[in-house]
Amino acid sequence: MPEYIDEESKINFLEKAPPEKSDKIAPIKTAGKFFIYAMVFLAITFFVFTYKVFLTDTSLGEMFSTKFFKQLNFFNSPADTLRGMPEDRINILLSGIGGAGHDGPYLTDTILIASIKPSTKQVAMMSIPRDLMVEVPGYGSWKINNANAFGESNGEGEGTKLLQQVVENTFQIPIHYSARIDFSGFEQIIDDLGGVKVYVDKSFTDYNYPAPEFKYQVVSFERGWQTMDGSTALKFARSRHGNNGEGSDFARSKRQQKILQAVKDRIFSYNFLLSPTKITKLYKGVSKHIATDIEISDLVDFAKIAENLDTKNILSVTVDDSPGGFLYADNIGGSFVLLPRGGDYAQLNEQWKNVFTPKLNAATTGVVKFEIKNGTTISGLASRNAEALKTMGYRITDIANAPLQNYEKTEIYKISSRDLATEVGLLEKKYSLAIKTANIPSWISDTVAPDVDFVIILGKDSAE
Repeated sequence: MPEYIDEESKINFLEKAPPEKSDKIAPIKTAGKFFIYAMVFLAITFFVFTYKVFLTDTSLGEMFSTKFFKQLNFFNSPADTLRGMPEDRINILLSGIGGAGHDGPYLTDTILIASIKPSTKQVAMMSIPRDLMVEVPGYGSWKINNANAFGESNGEGEGTKLLQQVVENTFQIPIHYSARIDFSGFEQIIDDLGGVKVYVDKSFTDYNYPAPEFKYQVVSFERGWQTMDGSTALKFARSRHGNNGEGSDFARSKRQQKILQAVKDRIFSYNFLLSPTKITKLYKGVSKHIATDIEISDLVDFAKIAENLDTKNILSVTVDDSPGGFLYADNIGGSFVLLPRGGDYAQLNEQWKNVFTPKLNAATTGVVKFEIKNGTTISGLASRNAEALKTMGYRITDIANAPLQNYEKTEIYKISSRDLATEVGLLEKKYSLAIKTANIPSWISDTVAPDVDFVIILGKDSAE
């Protein structure tokens, strides 16, 4: 088993549009888009094979084999050949690692699920915290950022496969494609693009940015548009101890998303697309630092979908330990970890499953409120249950004794009319009972606060 090192670093990959228009080169005119896209992918295909000829032992005879011509047939393939198309949802797992020369080179510093709904051209994303505790097949419970390192110890390329398995098992979704990049590749790609234009929302300084040999350095950024080279962009994306409100994972996630949007804008600029030299250089850089199961034959189909994707209104599911969030922080064996409220990921998985359905996506927003009544003579029973529910992210508005203390069985009443199907399921599982919505006792309906969602009357069974 590889040594565990918990680095402080992340990259991320998607972003909404910046708040104002940059001064990048004017976009391609519609009339020329198809021609340019076709030339770009023809060029990339050519470089894929010539790169193998000149930099590997592959012979020209092998390159122009039946397999080569078979690969070229992808230009005539329909767009529905991508995995996930029949379900109208393509899930892509993106991850970032330090790579050679960094502490804990195979620990994933970033894990992101990007989801595309082809029929509506919508994009959604979910960043997974690296401190999330999950079950890693064959290794037990670990922080999710260890999965790639464990897999890689079994062979090159096995890390991404194991991480994909962990994500699928944890979030109950299929992963159709995956891609992993290291820090050096991240920097090189941006440098090969000639830098990227990024809007810094707030000035901030990070006095604890990680440096080699477990040391620190100071990095700072000023508000406004900046052209960043690879090294600067990586610092902007990785910083996690900045002042002025930039020290949270949520703030860092937004910065990381800006970088990817800027990279996308640069790649699709008129200047880059018409430069075979730049495309060649970028491809060589990508090939050395990215591990992916996306085939060359998938590129055109992705391009057909990507051309009209709504990247200005990316949907997202926030996964953090903020009040009302899906996670809570804990300390296990002296290590900071994040655990799911309620003991499992059912609530989070439900929201991610329905992220493209606005009504369902909004159903679980807002804090769920409880009143707890002790229906027994057991001292402290209500307080203990209140603390457990707070850990799950719920708000307790009142703790008191019930009018009678002779309840053998716990009873839970749903008072509000809000659609809280997920919460109902979690509570029924936790207390092993059916939640009641009718025949509510008058002493509850007469005294409960108007914004309360549930009233729990604790019986003796809750102490067992």
